Amino acid sequence: MIINLDDYRKKKSNPESVVYIPVFERIFVEGNKLMGQFNSGKKVVIEHLKRGHRNG
Repeated sequence: MIINLDDYRKKKSNPESVVYIPVFERIFVEGNKLMGQFNSGKKVVIEHLKRGHRNG
């Protein structure tokens, strides 16, 4: 999984603050959304995917 660390650096308010990066148990596509699921079973939307675009 590719994580854009710039998103987390922007949230950092001071040099001593802690930034948490989510780690998912599994990543999957559901409908037109890229979803991540934690060990607890909670699902979150990582990204909304565009329909009708295929590579290759």
